[in-house]
Amino acid sequence: MRSCTLSARLLKVGWLCLLLGVALPAAGRAEKLPADATAEGSFYLGYRWVVDDDTGKAAEFQYPGSSLTLGIDTLACPLPHRYHLHAEYRNEKDWYMDAGYAYKDLLMFRDLLVGVRHNLDHYDYLLPGAPPSLSYNDRNPDDDYFVDFASNLFFLRLKAPDFPLHTFLKHRRVQRDGDIQQRFLLGSFGNLSMTSETRAIDWVADTVTLGANSHLGPVEMEYQYEYSEFDPGGGSVLDDSYPAAFGRPADIYPHDVVPETESTANTLKMHTSYTGGVVGAATLSNLEEKNNYSGTEAGIWKGAVDFRWLPDPVIGLFFKYRHKDLDLDQTDMLRLIGAANILTYPVRQGVSYDKDQFSLAARYKPLKRLTLLSSYEFATIERKDVDDWEVLPEGTDTHTLNLTAQTRPFASLKLKGQYEYKSVDDPAYNTEPEQSNQLRLNATYTPLPWLTAFVDYVLTETEREDLRYLNALSRVLLEGGGRDGRSDRLTASLSCSVSEKATITGSWTYSRWDVEQDLSFAQWSGTGTGLPFIDFGSPYSDQANSFSLSFQYVPREDITLTSEVVHTLSSGEFTPDTGLPLASFSTMDATETLFSVELAKKMPRNWEVGLRFYSDTYDDESGAVLDGELFVTTLTLKRYF
Repeated sequence: MRSCTLSARLLKVGWLCLLLGVALPAAGRAEKLPADATAEGSFYLGYRWVVDDDTGKAAEFQYPGSSLTLGIDTLACPLPHRYHLHAEYRNEKDWYMDAGYAYKDLLMFRDLLVGVRHNLDHYDYLLPGAPPSLSYNDRNPDDDYFVDFASNLFFLRLKAPDFPLHTFLKHRRVQRDGDIQQRFLLGSFGNLSMTSETRAIDWVADTVTLGANSHLGPVEMEYQYEYSEFDPGGGSVLDDSYPAAFGRPADIYPHDVVPETESTANTLKMHTSYTGGVVGAATLSNLEEKNNYSGTEAGIWKGAVDFRWLPDPVIGLFFKYRHKDLDLDQTDMLRLIGAANILTYPVRQGVSYDKDQFSLAARYKPLKRLTLLSSYEFATIERKDVDDWEVLPEGTDTHTLNLTAQTRPFASLKLKGQYEYKSVDDPAYNTEPEQSNQLRLNATYTPLPWLTAFVDYVLTETEREDLRYLNALSRVLLEGGGRDGRSDRLTASLSCSVSEKATITGSWTYSRWDVEQDLSFAQWSGTGTGLPFIDFGSPYSDQANSFSLSFQYVPREDITLTSEVVHTLSSGEFTPDTGLPLASFSTMDATETLFSVELAKKMPRNWEVGLRFYSDTYDDESGAVLDGELFVTTLTLKRYF
């Protein structure tokens, strides 16, 4: 597997760079290491027992297997050298490393390496009561689906001696390996087959950035070049037998293509000194993207201008301008290459656009304990080549007004209020509102040194009229109906130091989303003249409550006990009045409980023994497909140095 090879190679490179950093002072010995340059940190060794029978959703990001675990955390500053290393190994799929080295301000290196297993759901297609014209076919009903994610971020910066010139290099590689569930539709009208099969993936994405920056008098400038590519590896195209339909002969045709892509970008940045009362900044970038399978290319230009003026310590004025130009270039015709036939189809052209965004903001501090902020933003987008996209408007304008007040009437109380109004002319999609109002209030109260309370509430209301629907068969655009929504989010927490040895924190998070919308369902009359069916005021709602309680207790200087429990209840429903069984597929009612307890005991000679227990219980009330339990016990032996 490429992931294992890459991980081993990157680990070797990281360790080599770290060792080179340690060896640098020994090479020249121009300066003698100070006596207190000894590294500080800790390392540990342990074992993780994992019990994961029928884990379902409970082990979404857990590798199913017990394993040895180890780690190290160290920091040393034998000036002019500085280096650090933090690494954890939980199992062969779950690991983390952060290593870095710096020499004066002339050289800085850092490498971040992350790996994790993501277990995926296997959606069951073998459902009873399927309509006669639709069949389900799961080609791999017993397979388990997962993706092993690995990411490595490397950064190197060099500085010219006694001159403000820096050059830097960044490289990021992201790998995804595993088996996923590919779902697609086969057959023809009246004889459709919903098909599922296992697809092995080996995706690799690389991004390399080269750049330099320097001070040129009162202006700092930076240029960077970036190249990115995505390689889907083997199995990027699937093939299946399709029957004859709409003039297409029966044959084996490709489907569900994962294309290879690449892009290049050039960016120029400049700004004046941030310490003055007047600050200006500008950015210009150009991006070229290409899909190597279809031949589609995109050219993007971006520009940004920022201006800040502080005429008085209590007043600040800010201006921002953003511009984006997207130009798509794609083929007019597409070839569908089967095993025995080659067909040509016209391609509907993609939408290019120009987008401009202006923002004015002001900050006023009339009192020492009061700050007022206001801003106005106008954004406009002009779309091109929309003749083939009947639902999409040629232009959209957005106005946003924001008012914010922050105050601290007492030393123990902080208050913040924020109101935002947004108006959108001709939104592009039916889910986008024409008007929205948002109010946010939060407060932090510390009446006593050992007691802290926090509350944050966000209310959002959205309105939309004149929805757009396309009657696809007759290509007729219909307008009408509406969509109104309301969102509530509340977070509250209370932290209390019961004594010098015990601290307890409780929190509650609540969120709810309600929407009533007019939905359009297509009807086919056979002649292409059937009008859609409109379901007026179709309701949808979802909500979640999450309660958490954490506790830390230090009965003695050598013993620490921590514990936490999190209980989450989530529900949702979609109940359209269409006569179709859509609601039965759109309900959610689930609970999840996380519990952890950890005990650490200090031993002589800077040793420490730790024991941690973690459990995750997921209960899917609407069906047992995702039910599961996970139990993890970890025993570690740690040494401080």
